[in-house]
Amino acid sequence: MKFFISLLCFCVCALTLQAESSYGQSHDYIRLMGVKPTPEPETVSLYTALPKNGSFVTKNPVWIQVRVEGYALGTDSYFDRKDEIANSNKGQTLHVVIDDKPYFAVNEPAVDPFKEQGNYYVLSYKFEVPFSLDPGLHTIRMFPARSYGEALKGEKTFAVTTFYLEDQTNHLGIDLAKPYLTYNEPGNQMDLVENKPVLLDFYLTNCELSADGYKVRLTIDQSMVRTLTIWQPYYIYGLKKGTHTVQLELLDAKNKVVPGPFNQVKRTITIR
Repeated sequence: MKFFISLLCFCVCALTLQAESSYGQSHDYIRLMGVKPTPEPETVSLYTALPKNGSFVTKNPVWIQVRVEGYALGTDSYFDRKDEIANSNKGQTLHVVIDDKPYFAVNEPAVDPFKEQGNYYVLSYKFEVPFSLDPGLHTIRMFPARSYGEALKGEKTFAVTTFYLEDQTNHLGIDLAKPYLTYNEPGNQMDLVENKPVLLDFYLTNCELSADGYKVRLTIDQSMVRTLTIWQPYYIYGLKKGTHTVQLELLDAKNKVVPGPFNQVKRTITIR
């Protein structure tokens, strides 16, 4: 009898530990929902003036100059979405991605005065990269973003430039003619809170998503996995307070990660 009681207690303890372990790893409370992209005008365009593509820069800090047409920086994006998710007090910005680093946001005063030409305007912005770069080849990817972080995805709203710093070595193995992914949100530039959905957003170049073609794999906290076959913004619901990891991977038709330095990106975010 004592043996059976001991065996029963052992089994109950084992089941309890297993249940606790499963509960600790479960992310059933996280939900993902696709949302319609915010409408955007066809007149918006972005052009990189400096550094010129393929140019040689002699030293840090690296300065960037861009021309923005048809898009006002520093103002709120007046859409319902700004009340649904985190909204930056910087207003509309440029998101600037250097190599594989998280973006930094720019809404600096324009170099030239405000110019009106019908229903659009052209402004130039000049700013420095806020960190030092190693010698070799570097890539700048830029796009305008709404005050709540969503990237504009028009034909002329994405600008990419490569340049060399101090040394003309391609240590990244970059081929910008092939498909690649640019991670946008979520990031720690936004004040993310537990009671609001979190924006998931990315930019695709040289490919389209489909069920039997290219796909994006989303992994949250190394266990919640979803495969995305539509290029659109998404809302992530249910992230608890604390730190979380978000990973995006660009997959081919065989569900293999597409080669390239930008196609497997992981970010750590904080929910307060």
